[in-house]
Amino acid sequence: MAVRNKYSVLLPTYNERRNLPIIAWLLNKTFTENNLDWELIIIDDASPDGTQDIAEQLIKAYSPERIKLKPRAGKLGLGTAYVHGLQYATGNFVIIMDADFSHHPKFIPRMIKKQSENGADYDIVTGTRYAGDGGVYGWDLKRKFVSRGANLFADTLL
Repeated sequence: MAVRNKYSVLLPTYNERRNLPIIAWLLNKTFTENNLDWELIIIDDASPDGTQDIAEQLIKAYSPERIKLKPRAGKLGLGTAYVHGLQYATGNFVIIMDADFSHHPKFIPRMIKKQSENGADYDIVTGTRYAGDGGVYGWDLKRKFVSRGANLFADTLL
């Protein structure tokens, strides 16, 4: 019998109490509709807005096997949040997302399909806001510049 893939979603948070229930619901909907095994690992940087309280409620609602909270002592940054979350991931694939809907869960099935398309077995699949009809809206010039630079850097490395 083939081993079933499991997807670990790493979700760093800081002051995301309003977004967290919605993103958890969308992830559950997306993975359930596509019959995929998954877990959500919330990495919270000591949000003062009650994000961790909401995460605890979500754990009760969805189960500790489905949602895990891995808090940190302070606002330590996005990159180290991913490294922290990776320590707790039990899936054989990892999906990195932002809690502010920069990445919508509805695109996950397309990325998973792309990962094994035409017999390929890619180690990394990345999305970009700069392909097709993508784009960034409501961002200031500095954020657009940093985003575009990071995207070019990733394209160069990958």
